[in-house]
Amino acid sequence: MRNLNTPVHVLLTMEFAYYSLAIVAAFAFTRWVTENFKFHVRNKSIWLHHWIIAAIVMIVMLTIKIESEIAWGVLTGVALEGLGRKNWSILRK
Repeated sequence: MRNLNTPVHVLLTMEFAYYSLAIVAAFAFTRWVTENFKFHVRNKSIWLHHWIIAAIVMIVMLTIKIESEIAWGVLTGVALEGLGRKNWSILRK
């Protein structure tokens, strides 16, 4: 809960803290899910990896001006986890 008497720099620090924690939690959770479950969005020619889906959702959130630091942190964590993998291209080989 935000207090109206709280200085702006403290509020920004806390928003960054929530964003950072959301990145770490989402990265770890996404790694666990991808290691333990086989869920894929793909067909014969295209493979939509979770980092691509996260990026698409980020574009939508940016377009409709969603400013939730937790939502942005979660999506950043999901995208970063996917980009760290060896095979992350959109075209299937």
